[in-house]
Amino acid sequence: MAENPKTYQLDAEVAGVIWAALFESANDELARVLSDTMIAQGCQELKGITDSSLILMFWKNYAEDNNIFQIVPPKEELN
Repeated sequence: MAENPKTYQLDAEVAGVIWAALFESANDELARVLSDTMIAQGCQELKGITDSSLILMFWKNYAEDNNIFQIVPPKEELN
């Protein structure tokens, strides 16, 4: 019986579209795993996505984790 490969190579645009679909479907955990993996492997640009809010959300965790910027909710939403 043949075994699955340990890793797969995906086109950057395919990975970007998969990330957007995961994020838009509120599958935050898998979306973060994919964005973290893409960034760790050298992602410089989110291919296949032109919506600036999606691009920002792709980089949000990386930016916050590295103290580049932090997104804070408006004061009305703070308790």
